[in-house]
Order: sequence, then structure tokens, then C-alpha cells
Amino acid sequence: MTILQIINFFGGLALFIFGMNKMTDNLQAVAGSEMRRIMKKLTDTRLKGVIVGMSVTALIQSSSATTVMLIGFVNAGILTLSQAVGVIMGANIGSTITAQLIAFNIGQYAFAFIIIGVVLLLIRRSRKMERWSLIIIGFGLIFIGLGQMTNAVVPLRDSEIARNFLVHISTNPLLGILVGTVFTMMIQSSAASVGIVIVLATNGLIPFEGALYLVFGDNIGTTITAWMASVGSNYAARRVALVHTLFNSFGTILFGILTYLGVYTLIINRITPGDVFAGENLARHIANGHTFFNIFNTMICLPFAGLFAKAAIKLIPQDKTDTMSLGEPKHLDYHLISNSELAIGQSIKEMREMLRLVHLGLTVSYEAFKDKSYKKQIRVSRIEAAIDQLQREITLYLVAVNEKTNADDIIQKIPALLHTVNDIEKIGDFTEEVNRILNYQITAQKVPLSLEFTSMIDDMQAKMMFMLDLGLDYLEDMQDDLSFKIFEMEGRINEQHANLRNKILLMIQNGECDAAGGLNTIDYLDQVEVIADKLKNLVEAGSQKFIYSRLKQEPEVEE
Repeated sequence: MTILQIINFFGGLALFIFGMNKMTDNLQAVAGSEMRRIMKKLTDTRLKGVIVGMSVTALIQSSSATTVMLIGFVNAGILTLSQAVGVIMGANIGSTITAQLIAFNIGQYAFAFIIIGVVLLLIRRSRKMERWSLIIIGFGLIFIGLGQMTNAVVPLRDSEIARNFLVHISTNPLLGILVGTVFTMMIQSSAASVGIVIVLATNGLIPFEGALYLVFGDNIGTTITAWMASVGSNYAARRVALVHTLFNSFGTILFGILTYLGVYTLIINRITPGDVFAGENLARHIANGHTFFNIFNTMICLPFAGLFAKAAIKLIPQDKTDTMSLGEPKHLDYHLISNSELAIGQSIKEMREMLRLVHLGLTVSYEAFKDKSYKKQIRVSRIEAAIDQLQREITLYLVAVNEKTNADDIIQKIPALLHTVNDIEKIGDFTEEVNRILNYQITAQKVPLSLEFTSMIDDMQAKMMFMLDLGLDYLEDMQDDLSFKIFEMEGRINEQHANLRNKILLMIQNGECDAAGGLNTIDYLDQVEVIADKLKNLVEAGSQKFIYSRLKQEPEVEE
């Protein structure tokens, strides 16, 4: 195999993964919100969880996206970990659809999908149409990449050394499973791994049973995505990832033994058209081996889902300080909306969760700035997305309360509460802007930020975080003495903001500092000032008992 053929092989793999990501990302964008609601409503039993997990993953073609949803639901208490096990099992089955599509061998029509997708992209009339065009393009790229990999490995059929090497790896059960696991961990796509196995097998480079060992390893390797998603997250996320790993590992051990004994290969050959031992219909046999591995494993393990959950709980104890909601509401109980006063109290509790996420986002942004941590920088976007999700959920809940109640005092409060939720969401937006200024604008400067400007940022950060702490305490029980402290802190921040802004502008004008550093520091100070204003709005609303007609209307801050 020449260098050019190696490049062509990995180029095909890159196209496959890129196409898969384009397709799944846009499928999730098209159907993701509805899928979240379906998962919330229809997972009250383990069997329903399996069906929902399988359906959702088959539709959005991403078991990783399904797992991320699960993490939020389990952490928010919407699903128990035991229920989540069923969804994970179903997600594994749903994720095998790609292998089944590959086995149809429709690669000869791949460019037709590309043409259709590009034409739709060029004439798009809406965001939804754009997403569907990218889904079609991604689908075509999957098969173009697969075809490229197939062409690249054809010369290996004539190499006895290559054939012997691949056969040795794949037919050794432990080695085959290990290679499949490691390779899938590296490329983070079980669909791509299974696609490569099909390419190698159909070109006569590995036998059927060797392909199965590699596929079993792929199923363990794909759990790395859940573990990566849980990095820097909470114990609930790690438990979901562990359940996924335990479940797939158990299946791999069981079916690895059955394959070694020749039982599983006979079962797949019996239920699939053609005789695989005569080299017939090999791609479909491998795809079915992948699918039925997950189906049979689910049938065997589903009655013991509680044991998997208990094992995960035992191995990963709860961290009392780690309670980030990931955007899933904890307090919005729709059974309580008939008691409107109680429902309003629950919505305020959820607003406090939003504000706590704002606090977390600003803390992570500042820590990333100090530590120069890229992982922390990118975590802020996830936190901001969780804030947006909570805003939507609280808004829907308040609208439901408004439709249910006849009490005038509650009807008067709803607009003010909606206004307050919007204020907190705006602070979330400003949090992402703070992250951009600290970790992108300032780090991109040619001249490092001076100690004087760094000191200004440190001081204002401390004041802002103290004000947020007061705001969190205020939303706990609405104490008047806390509102006075918040008003005082907002005034101090405004005064300091004005003084520092004028000072920096004068320094820039006189050539006493780096202009880029000064302007970036001003950008940061401006964001702190508007965050303080929004926090003041929140407290003003609370001090007026959230009666909208009495609130002072302030102009919206332009972003």
C-alpha cells in the first residue's frame, strides 16, 4: 500500500466522519427539541425507554446526542438512572441504522445525493430548508468516503503480508475487540468503525468472525463519547456514561464467547439471506451482526437494568457540591399549576437555578482567563445553552399557569415574571460575551494585558460575583435587607465603571498604554455594568412583588 493510497484511505475516512457529523448535527437541529419532549413523556417504564431511545437515535442518528439528553434528565430528576438504562439500550439499537444503510451498497448514487443537497442549499428559502440540504449532503458524503476507503484498500488483497496481519488481529478475540475499541475511541464514531470493518471484510481482508470481534470492540469504544461529555460535569453524567460502558462490555464478553464457540455466527447466518461462509452477502451479515448484538443484549439485560444502575451508583457516589441542571428544570411540576400561588413559587425557584448557572458561567469564564484553559472556555457555551433551555421551560410553565388561573393577583404577576426570566437570560448572553472578551479578544492581543488592566478586571469581577451571590440569596426568600445591598452594589459598580472607563480612554489618548488592551478592558467593564443593571431589575421586580404595572420600565440594552 503506497503513501498515496494511505492518504486516500484516511481522506475517505475523513469524508465519512465529516458527512456523518453534518447529517447528525442537522437532524438533531431539525428534530432535537421534539425528541426531548418525547423522551420526557414516554420513558416511565424501561420497555418504553428502550423504544424511545431506539426511535430517537434512529431519527437523529446520534447515540451521543441521546446520551447527552439523558444526562440532563437524570440530573434534573426527570428520569431515574434505572429508566435511563432502558433508553441507553434502545439508543444502541438505533445507532446501528447507519451500518444497515451501508450494507445496501447505494454508494453508486452518492453523487446524486450531493447534487440534490447542493441544489437545495443554493435555492434555500429558510433555515429549515438549509438544514435538510446539509442532511442530504452529509448522507452523500458518507458513501463517497466509504467508496474512497474501498478503493484505497483494494491493493491489500494482493498483499499476503497485509492479509495475514489483518486476519491475525481480527481472528484473535481479545486482540480484535481491543483494536475495535481503541480505534473507535480514536475516531469517536462507531458508524465509521463499522463501515471500515465492512470495507475490509468485503474485500476479503478479514473473515466474518473477525469482523464481529472488531464490531463488538466498536460498541465499547463508542462509549468514550459519553465519558468525554461527562468531563467537568457532574456525578449523574458519569453514572450514565458508566452504565453505557458496563452494558456494552457485558454484551461484548457474552457475544464474544458465543462467536468464539461458533454459535453467534450460525445464528446471524441463519437469519440473513445468503451463506456468509461461502462469501455471500457479507456486508449485510456484518450489519445484522451489529444490530442483533444490541437487540439480543438488550433483551438479556433489560430485566436487570436496576442492577446496572445500582452498580453505577455504588461506583460513582453523589457529589453534594455538583448539581448543575444542564438546562433541565427541577422545580416545574405541571401537577401544581392548579395551585397558582404554589406554581409561582416553583417558577421563582427555577429562576434561581438560571441565576446559579449564570454565576457558574461567569466563574468558569474567569477561571479560563486565569488558567488559560481551553476546556473551560468551551464549557461556557454549554452553560449558556442550559440557561436558554431553562428560560424556555419557565416561560412555557408560566403561560400554562396563566391559562389555568382566574386569580387577578397571579395574572398581574405573570408579565413581570416573564420579564424577569428574560432579564436572567440576557445576563446569560452577557456571560458568553464576557467569555469571548476575556478568552478570545484579550488572548489575541499582540501585547499581553498590563498588570493595571488585569487588576481592574479582577476587582470588577469580584464585585460582580458578590452581587450575584446576593442575588441568589435574595431569590431564596426575598429579604429587603438583601435588596438594599444589591442596589448599593449596583451603584458602586456603575460609579467604578464610569471612572475606570474615563481613565482608560485618557490613557489611550495620551499613549500611556496598549490601545488594544485598553479597549478590551473597557469592553469587559461595559459587560459587567449591564449585568449589574439586569440584576438590579430583578430585585426591583421582586421588591414590587412582581406586579408588572408598578415596575419601572427600562430600555433594552442593545447587544
